[in-house]
Amino acid sequence: MTDAGHLSSRTTLPLRTGHTDPVRRLWSTGNHRADRVREVSLLAVAVALDVFLFSDIVAPDPAAGGPQTPWSVVIACGIVMFAILLLRIRARIPVLAAVCVLSVVMTVTTTYRPVIPVCIVLGGVIAFLPLRARILAAALSIVAAASWVYAEARSHHFDWSAGVYAGIMLGYVAMLLVGAGIGWWRKTADRAYEQRQAEAARVAVTGVRNEIARELHDIVAHAVTLMVLQASGARAVMEHDPQRAVGALDVVEKTGTQAMSELRRLLAVLRTTDAPDQPIHELVLPPGLDELPALLESVRATGVEVILHAEGSPRPLDRSVDAAAYRIVTESLTNVTKHTGAGATVNVHFKWSSDQLDINIWDNGRGRGADERLSTGNGLLGLTERIMLAGGVFEAKPRDAGGYEVHATLPIPAAAPSVASGTGGTTA
Repeated sequence: MTDAGHLSSRTTLPLRTGHTDPVRRLWSTGNHRADRVREVSLLAVAVALDVFLFSDIVAPDPAAGGPQTPWSVVIACGIVMFAILLLRIRARIPVLAAVCVLSVVMTVTTTYRPVIPVCIVLGGVIAFLPLRARILAAALSIVAAASWVYAEARSHHFDWSAGVYAGIMLGYVAMLLVGAGIGWWRKTADRAYEQRQAEAARVAVTGVRNEIARELHDIVAHAVTLMVLQASGARAVMEHDPQRAVGALDVVEKTGTQAMSELRRLLAVLRTTDAPDQPIHELVLPPGLDELPALLESVRATGVEVILHAEGSPRPLDRSVDAAAYRIVTESLTNVTKHTGAGATVNVHFKWSSDQLDINIWDNGRGRGADERLSTGNGLLGLTERIMLAGGVFEAKPRDAGGYEVHATLPIPAAAPSVASGTGGTTA
């Protein structure tokens, strides 16, 4: 009772977790207006801090008797820098050039050295623009830093030497490197996020493809197997038992009609313009256990004896669990017809309890031969995935006495919208 050799698997339901990115939340909350307000506020704080640290308004040179540049001029320069920074996203290179040029002009003509704005635009270029733009940004920033060193030499009474100039220059370069480092960290974080998104999309596409493949297999494999076997039987008895041949062709017609109905439901979901929130297996549900008697009769018509056992009282099942239970029986019986053939005996045993449904299916392995042309090799793999999604446990293995055995355990919730039927009683 297998599609591909001696397959034995055991699995349980995996957890489905959402995905959040705490790093990206540092600069993007998903609310455009809130992000913009926060960005403008941070820029205002940065410019205010820059005016506080790199002008002589707060700490003027005592020898000069007060600020050498009127505070109104310094504040006006800060407002100009703030206004230019607001445009940096739309035109990063022009804004970088404007900020660096204005920084040099303000540094030479006033006692205000705009350092933080240069670091901000440098970080933006590093984060979002290619290598050539980053090299240009670094060169312009170094020119601005050289003007800051000139301002230090002009406003302080040091014993200026090459070492002092180099030390101050290194200090300003370190500030630029902080801005560039933040930009590089942002670039790396964005790239990693895009890679994770691409991987998540690839996994999602693969999952959808697997779901479609599983649904198509479940719909087509059983129907095609029965139709081929019944058509072969009808041809064999057509001349000496026309009535029996007609009955076999009726089974072919009914099986094909049911398969087409299920295919139409699947195609209706796949053609929808809106992406569904639920998985495909929850939107395109196959028949449940209430259609089990018809399934057993169709398999018996191929010459396979099916004995149904039921222990306990049937209980309500979730739709997905009900569908999974039906598919377990369908796949197991289909595998017997494909791999063992007519003359085999299959036992289907349902054991109902308060919180779970145990399904055991085994055959004696004594049929008139297999038709391996009907095997797809994916039946039990898809069945394992379906049971996993339903929250169950699945196992398939060969029997020592011959044949194959399938065992599955499915959860029964405290309350469910549908009630399984067709498995009551003790033996059928």
